[in-house]
Amino acid sequence: MAGICRIYIAGDAGAGKTTLLKRLTDSTGYPSFELDALLWTENSTGERIHEAERITIIRDIAIQPRWIADGAYVGWAQELWHEADLIIYLDISLKLMLWRVFWRHTKAEFKRNNRHPGWFKLFKFMRFVARSARSTEVGNIDDDEDDVLTHAKILAKVQQQHHKVLKVGANPDIEQILALINSK
Repeated sequence: MAGICRIYIAGDAGAGKTTLLKRLTDSTGYPSFELDALLWTENSTGERIHEAERITIIRDIAIQPRWIADGAYVGWAQELWHEADLIIYLDISLKLMLWRVFWRHTKAEFKRNNRHPGWFKLFKFMRFVARSARSTEVGNIDDDEDDVLTHAKILAKVQQQHHKVLKVGANPDIEQILALINSK
């Protein structure tokens, strides 16, 4: 596995990034980093950690020899996009994304381990996901400080890095991805 040692999994909310991250981590043994869990406060306020700390975390991940990271982030996570040997882009429908967001939230509510508890937060987030998916706003895909998060922006970054992107759908073939990793 000398060729592909750094993998960034990109896609919109509910695309299945974290599920794929866990499956690939189990198969490769690479260290994994779920950016949502690392970059937001733990007190369920929905606030992001300070920019300096965020940049340090991203830089610390990017310099490691092996890693798998997932996120819907472009601007301030661009170091991961650039350092990745492979970018796996999960391209799924808005309908499926919304269903997955709803189901993930519901399961977490019943298990009483929801990082963002409350049905109001769920519907607010689902509205954000729908608006993000429908927005054509791209902004500056190379600006660390550009916090605009839209499907169009993620897609623009994917196109910029097209030479190392593997585009997959709703149920990616893990064996195919592992074969690609092992073939390099």
